[in-house]
Amino acid sequence: MKSLIIFCGILLIANTSKAQFKFLANNSSEQYKAKIFVDKCEGNACSGKATIIIYEKATDREVDTFHSEDLDFGLTENQNAKLGWLDLGKYQTPLIFGDFNFDGSEDIAIRNGNNGAYASPSYNIYLSSKENKFLLNKELTKLASENLGMFDIDKKTKQVSIHQKDGCCFDKTINYKYDTKNVLYEDSSVIEDSSIADNVTVITQKFVDGKIKRTVQKFKMKDYYNQ
Repeated sequence: MKSLIIFCGILLIANTSKAQFKFLANNSSEQYKAKIFVDKCEGNACSGKATIIIYEKATDREVDTFHSEDLDFGLTENQNAKLGWLDLGKYQTPLIFGDFNFDGSEDIAIRNGNNGAYASPSYNIYLSSKENKFLLNKELTKLASENLGMFDIDKKTKQVSIHQKDGCCFDKTINYKYDTKNVLYEDSSVIEDSSIADNVTVITQKFVDGKIKRTVQKFKMKDYYNQ
């Protein structure tokens, strides 16, 4: 019995020490705030396994708990992670809130390392549900994990856009929309190829009535990037 108590005590200490750095994210969302526990902070960089607890701002009610294998984010020179409960700035937090499926409710993107193209940030995407919980969305998580960082959201056109790159001279933007069954589909894309001399070739593709409408234009580099 004594050995069991000692073992439980050691386990409790081990589990407590894992989440030694504590942060608050109070300014990233209109509806939610968060407590963040992360494994390690060295200098101005924090990373490693983390636990994120989301609360409603209006009621302080705990809404959901998330885990990240690598919650990678930075601190300013004036911030000391060892002080505990450090309040992160709006654009500093590794959490991104937004309406990613245009249903009127806030969703959340949680940093999960640098697994994107060219070691860019990667995110797990959780969509809000009717039960006021968040569910992992594999489709959006893939878009936010295999391209150049987090996707862009256009509320006006209800469009999700990703960015891709191949070396110095090839950039591609792919725009997605939701169909009537709330499934993402590729709506259009733009390729910018500046690999030949001083020219930029712009290839635009748009899906119209199930068919691809393709346009190819060429510009002088100095004119195109000064527009």
